[in-house]
Amino acid sequence: MHPILFEIGSLKIHSFGVMMVLAFFTGLYLSRLRAPKFAVDPTKLSDAAIWVLVWGVLGARLFYLLQNIGHFREHPDELMTLQFQGLTSFGGVLFGAAYLIYWAKRCGYAVRAVLDTVAPAMLVGHAVGRVGCYLNGCCYGGQCPPDMPLALHVHGLSYTVHPAQLYDALMNLAAYAFLVWREKRGLALGQASGLFLMLHGLARFIYEYWRVGETAERLWNLPITEAQAVAGFMCLLGVWLYVKSARDFAGSPQEVGLA
Repeated sequence: MHPILFEIGSLKIHSFGVMMVLAFFTGLYLSRLRAPKFAVDPTKLSDAAIWVLVWGVLGARLFYLLQNIGHFREHPDELMTLQFQGLTSFGGVLFGAAYLIYWAKRCGYAVRAVLDTVAPAMLVGHAVGRVGCYLNGCCYGGQCPPDMPLALHVHGLSYTVHPAQLYDALMNLAAYAFLVWREKRGLALGQASGLFLMLHGLARFIYEYWRVGETAERLWNLPITEAQAVAGFMCLLGVWLYVKSARDFAGSPQEVGLA
Protein backbone atom coordinates (compact mmCIF):
# COMPACT_ATOMS: atom_id res chain seq x y z
CA MET A 1 0.00 0.00 0.00
CA HIS A 2 1.30 3.44 -0.99
CA PRO A 3 0.41 6.44 1.22
CA ILE A 4 -2.72 8.05 -0.21
CA LEU A 5 -2.68 11.68 -1.31
CA PHE A 6 -5.77 13.87 -1.63
CA GLU A 7 -5.52 16.66 -4.19
CA ILE A 8 -7.25 20.01 -3.72
CA GLY A 9 -6.36 22.11 -6.73
CA SER A 10 -2.58 22.08 -6.90
CA LEU A 11 -2.28 21.18 -3.20
CA LYS A 12 -1.55 17.58 -2.29
CA ILE A 13 -2.61 16.57 1.23
CA HIS A 14 -1.31 13.43 2.88
CA SER A 15 -4.00 10.95 3.95
CA PHE A 16 -2.59 10.80 7.48
CA GLY A 17 -2.93 14.56 7.86
CA VAL A 18 -6.53 14.43 6.63
CA MET A 19 -7.42 11.70 9.11
CA MET A 20 -5.70 13.53 11.98
CA VAL A 21 -7.85 16.59 11.27
CA LEU A 22 -10.94 14.36 11.10
CA ALA A 23 -9.93 12.68 14.38
CA PHE A 24 -9.59 16.08 16.06
CA PHE A 25 -13.00 17.35 14.97
CA THR A 26 -14.69 14.02 15.76
CA GLY A 27 -13.28 14.11 19.29
CA LEU A 28 -14.23 17.77 19.69
CA TYR A 29 -17.79 17.13 18.49
CA LEU A 30 -18.30 14.30 20.99
CA SER A 31 -16.73 16.36 23.78
CA ARG A 32 -19.05 19.29 23.07
CA LEU A 33 -22.05 16.97 23.26
CA ARG A 34 -20.90 15.75 26.68
CA ALA A 35 -19.88 19.17 28.04
CA PRO A 36 -23.29 20.32 29.42
CA LYS A 37 -23.57 17.13 31.49
CA PHE A 38 -20.41 18.20 33.35
CA ALA A 39 -21.33 21.92 33.44
CA VAL A 40 -18.53 22.79 31.02
CA ASP A 41 -19.09 25.54 28.47
CA PRO A 42 -18.85 23.93 24.98
CA THR A 43 -17.64 27.18 23.38
CA LYS A 44 -14.82 27.58 25.89
CA LEU A 45 -13.97 23.92 25.44
CA SER A 46 -13.67 24.45 21.68
CA ASP A 47 -11.24 27.31 22.25
CA ALA A 48 -9.18 25.15 24.60
CA ALA A 49 -9.18 22.27 22.12
CA ILE A 50 -7.01 24.24 19.68
CA TRP A 51 -4.27 24.56 22.29
CA VAL A 52 -4.74 20.94 23.35
CA LEU A 53 -4.04 20.01 19.72
CA VAL A 54 -0.95 22.22 19.55
CA TRP A 55 0.52 20.89 22.78
CA GLY A 56 -0.48 17.35 21.87
CA VAL A 57 1.41 17.48 18.56
CA LEU A 58 4.45 19.04 20.27
CA GLY A 59 4.40 16.33 22.94
CA ALA A 60 3.98 13.56 20.37
CA ARG A 61 6.96 14.89 18.42
CA LEU A 62 9.13 15.39 21.51
CA PHE A 63 8.52 11.85 22.75
CA TYR A 64 9.34 10.48 19.31
CA LEU A 65 12.63 12.41 19.27
CA LEU A 66 13.57 11.14 22.72
CA GLN A 67 12.61 7.60 21.77
CA ASN A 68 14.86 7.77 18.70
CA ILE A 69 17.58 10.07 20.02
CA GLY A 70 20.36 7.92 18.58
CA HIS A 71 19.03 8.24 15.06
CA PHE A 72 18.61 12.02 15.27
CA ARG A 73 22.12 12.49 16.63
CA GLU A 74 23.33 11.02 13.35
CA HIS A 75 20.70 12.82 11.23
CA PRO A 76 20.14 16.26 12.84
CA ASP A 77 18.67 17.55 9.56
CA GLU A 78 15.59 15.41 10.24
CA LEU A 79 14.80 17.04 13.59
CA MET A 80 12.41 19.60 12.14
CA THR A 81 9.66 18.54 9.76
CA LEU A 82 6.23 19.90 8.85
CA GLN A 83 5.00 16.48 7.78
CA PHE A 84 2.66 14.31 9.87
CA GLN A 85 5.31 11.72 10.66
CA GLY A 86 7.55 10.94 13.60
CA LEU A 87 4.87 11.20 16.31
CA THR A 88 4.01 8.97 19.26
CA SER A 89 0.55 8.93 20.80
CA PHE A 90 1.75 8.72 24.40
CA GLY A 91 3.43 12.11 24.18
CA GLY A 92 0.30 13.59 22.65
CA VAL A 93 -1.92 12.26 25.44
CA LEU A 94 0.47 13.49 28.17
CA PHE A 95 1.01 17.01 26.86
CA GLY A 96 -2.60 17.42 25.74
CA ALA A 97 -3.90 16.32 29.15
CA ALA A 98 -1.39 18.58 30.93
CA TYR A 99 -2.68 21.63 29.07
CA LEU A 100 -6.30 20.60 29.67
CA ILE A 101 -5.63 20.36 33.42
CA TYR A 102 -3.99 23.80 33.37
CA TRP A 103 -6.95 25.23 31.43
CA ALA A 104 -9.50 23.67 33.82
CA LYS A 105 -7.76 25.20 36.86
CA ARG A 106 -7.44 28.59 35.18
CA CYS A 107 -11.15 28.63 34.28
CA GLY A 108 -12.28 27.35 37.68
CA TYR A 109 -13.59 24.00 36.49
CA ALA A 110 -13.17 20.81 38.46
CA VAL A 111 -10.29 18.99 36.76
CA ARG A 112 -11.97 15.61 36.87
CA ALA A 113 -15.13 17.07 35.32
CA VAL A 114 -13.16 18.35 32.32
CA LEU A 115 -11.20 15.13 31.93
CA ASP A 116 -14.39 13.05 32.09
CA THR A 117 -15.89 15.29 29.42
CA VAL A 118 -13.20 14.44 26.86
CA ALA A 119 -12.11 10.94 27.93
CA PRO A 120 -14.52 8.84 25.81
CA ALA A 121 -14.09 11.18 22.84
CA MET A 122 -10.34 10.55 22.89
CA LEU A 123 -10.95 6.84 22.31
CA VAL A 124 -12.95 7.57 19.17
CA GLY A 125 -10.46 10.17 17.98
CA HIS A 126 -7.62 7.69 18.41
CA ALA A 127 -9.54 5.09 16.39
CA VAL A 128 -10.01 7.56 13.53
CA GLY A 129 -6.32 8.41 13.68
CA ARG A 130 -5.40 4.74 13.39
CA VAL A 131 -7.36 4.55 10.15
CA GLY A 132 -5.05 7.33 9.00
CA CYS A 133 -2.09 5.12 9.89
CA TYR A 134 -3.62 2.35 7.79
CA LEU A 135 -4.07 4.64 4.78
CA ASN A 136 -0.54 5.92 5.26
CA GLY A 137 0.91 2.40 5.38
CA CYS A 138 2.65 2.95 8.72
CA CYS A 139 2.34 1.31 12.16
CA TYR A 140 1.51 -2.04 10.56
CA GLY A 141 1.94 -5.41 12.21
CA GLY A 142 4.19 -8.38 11.76
CA GLN A 143 4.12 -10.90 8.94
CA CYS A 144 0.93 -12.87 8.37
CA PRO A 145 -0.31 -15.45 5.81
CA PRO A 146 -1.31 -13.84 2.50
CA ASP A 147 -4.71 -15.59 2.55
CA MET A 148 -5.63 -14.16 5.95
CA PRO A 149 -8.63 -11.79 5.84
CA LEU A 150 -7.53 -8.13 5.83
CA ALA A 151 -3.87 -9.10 5.17
CA LEU A 152 -2.08 -5.89 4.21
CA HIS A 153 0.33 -5.41 1.30
CA VAL A 154 2.80 -2.64 2.17
CA HIS A 155 4.94 -0.99 -0.48
CA GLY A 156 8.52 -2.21 -0.21
CA LEU A 157 7.71 -5.48 1.57
CA SER A 158 7.68 -8.86 -0.15
CA TYR A 159 5.21 -10.34 2.31
CA THR A 160 1.83 -9.47 3.80
CA VAL A 161 1.40 -8.04 7.30
CA HIS A 162 -1.30 -7.74 9.93
CA PRO A 163 -3.39 -4.53 9.65
CA ALA A 164 -2.56 -3.81 13.28
CA GLN A 165 -3.79 -0.23 12.88
CA LEU A 166 -7.33 -1.48 12.29
CA TYR A 167 -7.10 -3.91 15.22
CA ASP A 168 -6.18 -0.99 17.48
CA ALA A 169 -8.98 1.14 16.05
CA LEU A 170 -11.56 -1.57 16.73
CA MET A 171 -10.29 -2.12 20.28
CA ASN A 172 -10.60 1.59 21.05
CA LEU A 173 -14.11 1.74 19.60
CA ALA A 174 -15.07 -1.25 21.75
CA ALA A 175 -13.53 0.54 24.74
CA TYR A 176 -15.64 3.61 23.94
CA ALA A 177 -18.82 1.53 23.82
CA PHE A 178 -17.98 -0.12 27.15
CA LEU A 179 -17.12 3.19 28.82
CA VAL A 180 -20.38 4.81 27.71
CA TRP A 181 -22.36 1.73 28.83
CA ARG A 182 -20.62 1.75 32.20
CA GLU A 183 -21.22 5.48 32.59
CA LYS A 184 -24.97 4.98 32.15
CA ARG A 185 -24.90 2.60 35.11
CA GLY A 186 -23.36 5.31 37.26
CA LEU A 187 -19.81 6.50 37.80
CA ALA A 188 -18.29 8.87 40.30
CA LEU A 189 -16.59 11.99 38.96
CA GLY A 190 -13.15 10.99 37.65
CA GLN A 191 -13.95 7.33 37.09
CA ALA A 192 -14.59 7.81 33.36
CA SER A 193 -11.06 9.19 33.07
CA GLY A 194 -9.74 6.23 35.04
CA LEU A 195 -11.54 3.83 32.71
CA PHE A 196 -10.11 5.66 29.71
CA LEU A 197 -6.57 5.16 30.99
CA MET A 198 -7.19 1.48 31.72
CA LEU A 199 -8.95 0.66 28.45
CA HIS A 200 -6.70 2.70 26.18
CA GLY A 201 -3.62 1.35 27.92
CA LEU A 202 -4.87 -2.23 27.60
CA ALA A 203 -5.64 -1.75 23.90
CA ARG A 204 -2.14 -0.39 23.28
CA PHE A 205 -0.57 -3.25 25.24
CA ILE A 206 -2.40 -5.82 23.09
CA TYR A 207 -1.75 -3.90 19.87
CA GLU A 208 2.00 -4.18 20.42
CA TYR A 209 1.83 -7.96 20.09
CA TRP A 210 0.79 -7.53 16.46
CA ARG A 211 3.06 -4.57 15.80
CA VAL A 212 6.13 -5.98 17.58
CA GLY A 213 7.32 -7.90 14.51
CA GLU A 214 8.22 -4.70 12.69
CA THR A 215 8.81 -1.61 14.75
CA ALA A 216 8.87 -2.10 18.49
CA GLU A 217 11.88 -1.77 20.74
CA ARG A 218 12.26 -4.31 23.54
CA LEU A 219 12.61 -3.00 27.09
CA TRP A 220 15.97 -4.21 28.36
CA ASN A 221 15.78 -8.03 28.31
CA LEU A 222 12.11 -8.23 29.27
CA PRO A 223 9.53 -9.87 26.96
CA ILE A 224 7.70 -6.55 26.52
CA THR A 225 8.26 -3.47 24.43
CA GLU A 226 8.88 0.08 25.63
CA ALA A 227 5.35 0.99 24.54
CA GLN A 228 3.90 -1.90 26.55
CA ALA A 229 5.73 -0.68 29.65
CA VAL A 230 4.20 2.78 29.24
CA ALA A 231 0.79 1.23 28.50
CA GLY A 232 1.06 -0.87 31.65
CA PHE A 233 1.84 2.24 33.71
CA MET A 234 -1.17 3.96 32.11
CA CYS A 235 -3.39 1.06 33.20
CA LEU A 236 -2.10 1.25 36.78
CA LEU A 237 -2.65 5.01 36.84
CA GLY A 238 -6.20 4.42 35.61
CA VAL A 239 -6.87 1.88 38.37
CA TRP A 240 -5.57 4.36 40.96
CA LEU A 241 -7.76 7.18 39.62
CA TYR A 242 -10.82 4.94 39.37
CA VAL A 243 -10.50 3.72 42.97
CA LYS A 244 -9.58 7.15 44.35
CA SER A 245 -12.55 8.78 42.63
CA ALA A 246 -14.91 6.16 44.05
CA ARG A 247 -13.58 6.80 47.56
CA ASP A 248 -13.63 10.59 47.21
CA PHE A 249 -17.31 10.62 46.24
CA ALA A 250 -18.53 7.69 48.35
CA GLY A 251 -21.63 8.67 50.29
CA SER A 252 -21.82 12.16 48.83
CA PRO A 253 -23.61 13.60 45.82
CA GLN A 254 -21.52 13.64 42.66
CA GLU A 255 -20.56 17.23 41.90
CA VAL A 256 -19.45 18.42 38.50
CA GLY A 257 -18.58 21.74 36.94
CA LEU A 258 -17.06 24.60 38.88
CA ALA A 259 -14.58 23.69 41.60
